[in-house]
Amino acid sequence: MALTKAPADFKTRKPLYKPYISTKQGKKGMVYTKKGLIHFGDSNYKHNYSKEARASYCARSGGIKDKSGKLPGKDSANWWARKILWKC
Repeated sequence: MALTKAPADFKTRKPLYKPYISTKQGKKGMVYTKKGLIHFGDSNYKHNYSKEARASYCARSGGIKDKSGKLPGKDSANWWARKILWKC
């Protein structure tokens, strides 16, 4: 799934769980969730999505847990970065 530009009515329609290119400076993507708007991915990092970089990131980010000790779901920036940017 590639990031596309958000439609003009994005802020009023608020489509849930549909990622778009972020409007926030310094971020790659954004998505509306049940908890609100989430921006994910640091735009300062270049596109090093090599096999080795992907394996390293997926291993590192796979251990990130929320406050209750569970793996975060669709309402977290980590989940979206793993799914959209890194394809973990």
